[in-house]
Order: sequence, then structure tokens, then C-alpha cells
Amino acid sequence: MDETVLIQAAQAGNRAAFRALYDLNSARIYALAYHYVKNQEDAEDILQDTFIKAFRKIATFRVGAETNFSSWLFRVGINCSIDHLRRNKSRPAALGLEALESVPSKASDSDPALEHARGEFREHIERCLCGLSPRQRMIFLLKHEQQLSIREIAVELHCTEGSVKTHLFRAVTALRRHFKGPALEDPS
Repeated sequence: MDETVLIQAAQAGNRAAFRALYDLNSARIYALAYHYVKNQEDAEDILQDTFIKAFRKIATFRVGAETNFSSWLFRVGINCSIDHLRRNKSRPAALGLEALESVPSKASDSDPALEHARGEFREHIERCLCGLSPRQRMIFLLKHEQQLSIREIAVELHCTEGSVKTHLFRAVTALRRHFKGPALEDPS
């Protein structure tokens, strides 16, 4: 079924149509949330919050406007992720090492020392990302994980391209500062 038809049906109160929109978009929103919070439970909470807000506000979405539904929903997900981080500032961010452990090794016969060094390197990267402000981390991840352009990030975050460039520059500068101490080489 066409996304436009699903949106219009969901706006008319059709829960099955909204469920279909959920099925089409939930994986992307979950991935976005996970990049922010680095743990499954919080990412699932953000996913739920995103779709609750979207359900309540779907009537405000204008079909055929400049933005498409998935971009609109992505923006709702970004806002929910940032809100979640603000609410839980005092709680230290999880490192999400379970996700990093799933990164395949280049060596088929793994050397335990090499695997340990890789794990420490990945852990250091995660700590550095958690040290960024929520906005810097989001922009960095949108640029480097989602492969969005500066313009696309600006559209998603409803800000200027200059603002995106500034936050990205500050994020990269902070990450470089963190990496001055340890070796910058991937231990492979």
C-alpha cells in the first residue's frame, strides 16, 4: 500500500494503517535511538515515545508537503532521544559494548591479545562519543553513521548548515583531543 494512503488512513483514525507505518519505520527509529543511548531498553523506550507522539500528532502532518513522513518521524525520534538524554543526565551513559562486540574481526584465526586490544580501542571510542554533548553526538552520528550530508542534517534538525558545521567541527575537535593520549591506530 502507498505510504500516502497509509498516512491519510492513519490521520482518519485507522490504527491498522498506523501500525503499517510503524512497521515501515520502526527499525530506523530504533537505530537512531540506540546511537544516542547505547542500550536496548532505553532505545525501546525512545522508540515507543516516538510513535506515541507521532500517533498524537499525525493529524498535523501535511501529506504532499516539502518533507516526507519518514523524515518527519525521524525528527520526532531525534527530539525524543534528546529529551531522554536530558531527563537522564545524572545517569552515566551505557557504552553499548554489546553492539561493538558484534563487529567482525578481520582475522579468521583470532589472536586473543589482538582481540583484547581491539575491544579496548572500541571501548575508548564509545567513551569519547559519550563525552560529546547530545547535539554534537547526534550530528556526528548522522554524518558518519547515517552518511547524511550537511544539508540533510540541517533539514532533519531544523537548523542552519552553519550550525551543523559548527557542531560537527566541535565534535571532531573533542574527539581528536581524546585521542591524543592513546594510539590512533586500529590494532589490526
